[in-house]
Amino acid sequence: MLQAIEKRRAYRALDPRPIDKDVLIGLIKAAATAPSGMNNQPWRFITVTGAQRLNALKETLSPGNYWAKAAPAIIAVVTNNRWSMQLGERSYAPFEVGMATMALQIQAVSEGLYIHPIAGFNADAAKTVLDIDADDSLLVLLVLGYPGSEEGLSDKHLESEHSTRMRLSLEHIHAFDGWTQQMNPEASA
Repeated sequence: MLQAIEKRRAYRALDPRPIDKDVLIGLIKAAATAPSGMNNQPWRFITVTGAQRLNALKETLSPGNYWAKAAPAIIAVVTNNRWSMQLGERSYAPFEVGMATMALQIQAVSEGLYIHPIAGFNADAAKTVLDIDADDSLLVLLVLGYPGSEEGLSDKHLESEHSTRMRLSLEHIHAFDGWTQQMNPEASA
């Protein structure tokens, strides 16, 4: 399983060919298996493949996400803190949605897809395109496609496509039995 998780990267070189509906449904089935406190399942996904709506959604993207315009599908990830378990001031919706979204991403990788979560979009405009209630949170868009040509990617994005994945060392993100000073973000900079 660790190999599949490590294989997932946010690539940008996408092929515009359509993704089979059964494959897209399989991604949502994977997401639906995620753990959920009190089984509230505070995640909602909108898979956008229809040309008119997909093009309108792509118009909400920030200029840096120009590459996502080749995507044959985009999945909107929606939640609302009211939909999840609450303990005092803690809402578990973001945590639970993160687990569901990761399961979806691992399934996408197993299907041979590239999947790239993005925050670079006008959320209000995207919510209007997708008929999402104003009170609900559109957390992220998941840009999907099969591996495609790198032609048209900026030099910065080409470099990113082939760069070595950089992650903090385990001692900067983990400790046994208590906090260590190495875990302070300033210590790992």
